[in-house]
Amino acid sequence: MTLGTIIRKVREEDREAVSAVLTAAFEREAEARLVQNLWAQHAVQYERLAEVSGVIIGYCAFSAVTCKPDLDGLLLGLGPIAVAPEHQNQGIGGDLVNEGLKLCRENNARLVAVLGDPDYYARFGFEPASKKRMTWAGFDAGDAFRIITNTDDNFDDLDPDDIRTIHYHSAFNDVS
Repeated sequence: MTLGTIIRKVREEDREAVSAVLTAAFEREAEARLVQNLWAQHAVQYERLAEVSGVIIGYCAFSAVTCKPDLDGLLLGLGPIAVAPEHQNQGIGGDLVNEGLKLCRENNARLVAVLGDPDYYARFGFEPASKKRMTWAGFDAGDAFRIITNTDDNFDDLDPDDIRTIHYHSAFNDVS
């Protein structure tokens, strides 16, 4: 973990500061509104923040995703993840992802999906979802749509021509 950084649960009183970090990191308010909508709909399954000397500098959320054809178990989507601009490129985002994935494993998540930089997420063990015959409902994101599984599950219960489609929570549809 980055020196002086504490990774912890998000409390109700942290939400305003989390929104500020999201807005600063993405240079727009859409991701902050997304997380506010996820909170309002009680859709965040797990979340963590990073703080230094009592100042919140990073955030990471995991919300439930669904899959068609259905897939049993706890299925999660990682995102958004954000680090305040002045604290980026110091490993804090990686600390948040690692801590969040640890929490997902401890709670027996069957899979975690993410849409993002393939090189960045590969280092955490995420692989192209297409390797497990899965795709994202949003659009064909190629290798940028990735999953990590908690088991050696091959998801072989489908007909050879079928592909599973992963859907993020409906709050993600309102991001712009």
